[in-house]
Parts: sequence; structure tokens; C-alpha cells
Amino acid sequence: MRWLKRNITDRVIGQTRFWVTQILQVAYRISNTLLPPATLVAFCQVVYDFGFHPFYNSEAHFARYLFPVLLTLKSLFVIRFFSGFVKLKEWRAHVYAFALIVLTFYLQQLAIEVQSLGGINSTEFLIKKLLLYGFIIFLFVTEASGLLKYLYRRRQNTAFVFIISFVVIIIVGGLLLLLPTATVKGISVVDAFFTSASAVCVTGLATLNTAADFTSVGKIIILFLIQVGGLGIMTFTGLLAYLAAGSVSFHNQVALKSMVSSNRISNVISIVGRIIMVTFFFEAIGALLIYISIDGELFDRKVEHVFFSVFHAISAFCNAGFSTLPDGLNTATVKFNYPLHLILATLIVLGGMGFPIVFNIFSYFRRKFVRLINRLLHNPLRESQTRIIQVNSKIALWASLILLVTGMTCYLVFEYNASLQEHTSVGGKIVTAIFGSVTPRTAGFNTVNMQALTLPTVMIYLLLMWIGASPSSTGGGIKTTTFAVAFLNLRALLTGNNRMEVFRTQISETSINRAFAVIFISLIIIGIAVLLISVSDTQFGLLEISFEVFSAFSTVGLTLGLTPQLSASSKIILIVTMFIGRVGSLTLLMAFAAQSKKQLHQYPVEEIMY
Repeated sequence: MRWLKRNITDRVIGQTRFWVTQILQVAYRISNTLLPPATLVAFCQVVYDFGFHPFYNSEAHFARYLFPVLLTLKSLFVIRFFSGFVKLKEWRAHVYAFALIVLTFYLQQLAIEVQSLGGINSTEFLIKKLLLYGFIIFLFVTEASGLLKYLYRRRQNTAFVFIISFVVIIIVGGLLLLLPTATVKGISVVDAFFTSASAVCVTGLATLNTAADFTSVGKIIILFLIQVGGLGIMTFTGLLAYLAAGSVSFHNQVALKSMVSSNRISNVISIVGRIIMVTFFFEAIGALLIYISIDGELFDRKVEHVFFSVFHAISAFCNAGFSTLPDGLNTATVKFNYPLHLILATLIVLGGMGFPIVFNIFSYFRRKFVRLINRLLHNPLRESQTRIIQVNSKIALWASLILLVTGMTCYLVFEYNASLQEHTSVGGKIVTAIFGSVTPRTAGFNTVNMQALTLPTVMIYLLLMWIGASPSSTGGGIKTTTFAVAFLNLRALLTGNNRMEVFRTQISETSINRAFAVIFISLIIIGIAVLLISVSDTQFGLLEISFEVFSAFSTVGLTLGLTPQLSASSKIILIVTMFIGRVGSLTLLMAFAAQSKKQLHQYPVEEIMY
């Protein structure tokens, strides 16, 4: 009898456990299916209210439509959190899911507070409404990032995924800039997508004046596009997808590996997290220093002072070159603010150095610090003498230093009796020369009138723009390492060496071939762009057009005043040029080129005459 009761009890428990598991699995699938469209609806409501109504408003439609969506999101996130325990996930995924629940509860309370303020023009209303919009956008991006795994399964070409991500962001940015509240007097479709492409590709070329033609809403959109374009949308979404799932698939790891230039798949997510943390750290420090360096009396409100600091810190670190000042840094209020120029130049250099090099340098100084502590503590443990600074980092650092010093010296020589005359102090001339050497390396800021530069300086700028920043950075150009490898290979040929060696390391033949391929393709693309614009706008000179194309391809943003005067067809040509320069010409070709099979044969070798 006892056996029968126990058997019935075990069967009931088993059946109950089975049905509970099935119900939870169904609830998990339903919540996972409904959350992306629900967050999309909330995002569309934010875009509608943000783009078609004045910011300082609290109309009835705000509560009528947003509150039910927030209630739905809160319910779905709660269901997914509790039903998610049937899945085998890491603990951080459950913590992240619980954090999203807390965020949705806070969002509903925040929406109530925004509604109660009645749209009054106050700092409290501004901050709370921006937080509300920002968190809703964050939830949408979080859910959208979960769709990446389906994209990776359908096509494993990481170059294609990387390129498509930029195309999507440029299209979204262009549509956002077409919103009525984004501009003062409206904007054409070509100008909207040109500005979006320039911001996403962190170029800085502008057909409209950012300060005069865009409202605060438009400037916020541009700032968002700069930040996303500088780091890459796949970096953000890849990390969010990992936090939501608690793990990352092999295809995701392979895709992120190529995007963050990691040598191993196992540490991809940690590198992505470090990239985002380092970026936000330097941008925060830069914004604080900019805030201190500029007089607050130049702004009507403290919020404008803070926004100016944050905007220029992000624009400088991402090497974008956008400015909220009417004439950029050449505006009279900041033209002679040399501490501000040095801060921006430092952010530009850090952003253009490349994340792997920054991490490499950090590891070097950390090892030195640990070694010093061990010596002070008389620690008998000896550390292995391993190579900390990689050859790639050494080449990039030396190339950047040589270009910086050479550019500064040439600027002082050629501009001493020209654009530097208005800077009376020696320190001012040196700071302006340093900034003038840093900014053509994909930054795009200008502290002088670009049209007043002498011809030799313009030619030097063409070279510096073409070379650009270091690899895996927020900058463009053919990269410092590419130029250095080509130069070292030329030296090896002239000296009769059959191997290219530097820093006691032999450079691989693949690296040499890739360097010359990048140089060759870049010159072809630049030449075609110059030719097409010359045909489209025959009234401009070859030097002005070439400067514009070099600036677009290398995502610099400097201009001799030609951009606003270009025709629509020429603007479209520059959009394509900026896009190719940002994603990489070699990457673009590899995304659509068919990969050849491994060759099992070898033909006779023969020397070609030159």
C-alpha cells in the first residue's frame, strides 16, 4: 500500500514538474517573441514624440500610449525572468534579466514624474525626460541585439555583417535627422544622409552648419551617431547579446574577433567590454577637463556647458571633428584657449591610437609597476622576461610619433608668417602647430581658417590625411602600420635584403602584400572619386576637390570650404567615399569577393622586369 502511494505521489510530482517546465518554456518563448516588437513600439513612440513635438511638452498622448506599453514591457520582463530559470544560463544572465525588470519599474515611475512636471522648462524635466528616452532606447537595442545570432547563422561572412551594420545605422540616422524637430529650417534628404554618414563614419564633413542649422534634438542625434559609429554598433550589440544570453555562440565570437582585432576567440567578450569601458573612461575624463577649461559664462545655462563638454569629448575621442560652435574651434571664444586645444589633441591621439595598442601599453606599465612593488617588498619571485609591447604596437607608436613631430615642424615652418601670425605667444604657436599636426590624422577640428593655409601645408595635410590613424582605432586612413610596412619594405629593397626585419622580428609576406593592396586600392578609390566629382562640379579646382576626397576617404572632416557648395551627385559620391574609408576598402572587397579554394599546385617562378 505504501509502495502504491509512493508510486502515485512520484508520478504526480513528475507530471506536475513536467507540465510546469513545459508552461515555463512556453512562457519564455512567448516573452522572447513579444519583447522585441514591444520595445520597438516603445522606441517608435519615443521617436515620434522626440521628432514631432517640442521637447518641453507633456501632452495627453504621452501618457495615453506610452504607459500601456511600459506596463506590457514590465510584465513581459517579469515573465521572462522567472521562466528563464528553466534554461541553462550563467548567473550573470539572470542578474542582467533582473536588472532589466528593475529598470522597467523605474521607467514607469520616471514617466509618471515627467508627466506630472507638465513640460516646464527646467533642468529636472530635461534630465528626467532624457533618462526616460535613453533607457527606452537601451531596452530596444538590448532586444534587437538578440537577433544577431540569427544573422550570423544565415551568413557567416563577418565582413558582410560589419558592413551591413554601418549601412543600417546610416539609414536610421538619416531618417532621424529628417524629423521636423531635428533642424531649424528643415533639411533635404541628401543632406540628412550625408550628415548621418559623416557622423557614423566619424568624418566631420558637413553640408550644413551644425551649430546654426541643427536644433538640440539634432545635435543629440548627431552625438549618438558619432558614439555608435566610433565604437561600431556590433561592439555594443555583441556585449548586450552576451549579457542577455549569458553566453555567446561560436559564430558571434568569430564575428566579434575580427572586429576587435583579437588573436583568440576565448577573450573576445572581455576585450569588447574593455573597449567600451576604456572609451567611456577617456570620454568622461575629457568632458570633465573640457568643462573646467572653458568659461561657463559663455553659456546661458549650465546644461549647455555640460553638453558642450560631453559633445566635444566624444567627438574628439572618436576622431569625428563635429563641433557645436559656429566656426568650429576657429570661433573667437575658443580660438586662443590653448588648454582646450591640448585636451582635444590628447583625446584625438588616444582615440586614434587603437584599442589593442592602448591595452598593450597599459599591460606594459602594469608589469613595470608590479616589478617595482616586488623590488620594494624584496619579493624573491622573478617574472618571466616576455615581450610585452608587441611589434605592431611599436611600429604604430613610432610611426605616429614621427608623423606628429614632422607635421608640427612643417606647420611651424610653412605657417609661421601665415596663419600663425595671429598667435602672438611662442607657446600659442607651438600648441597651434601641434594641433595642426594632430587634426589631419582623421580628427577634423580646425583652430585656423583652412582656406588661409599655404600650399605646402595643404600638401602635407593631404599626406597626413591619407596615412590616418592606427589600426583598430576610431580613425580612418590607410593606417600608420600600413605606411610603415610599405616604407620598411622599400628600405629592404634598396639595401638588398630579401627579408623585412624590424625590432628583431621578421614581418610576414602576407602583411607586406596586404599593405600594398590597401595602398593600391585606396589610390584607385580616391582617383575615381576625384574624377567623378570633377565631372559633376567642373567649376571647382583639382586641389580643392582632391582635398575634399582625401578628407572623406580618410574620415578626417577637414575642408577648404567646398562641402556645402557641392551638387547632390557629388555629395552622394562623398557619402560612398566616407563609407568605404570607414569600413575599409579591403574589408569591403573581401565581403563580396568569392574566396578561392586552396591551391594544390605551383607554377614555375619567374622574375618580372621593372
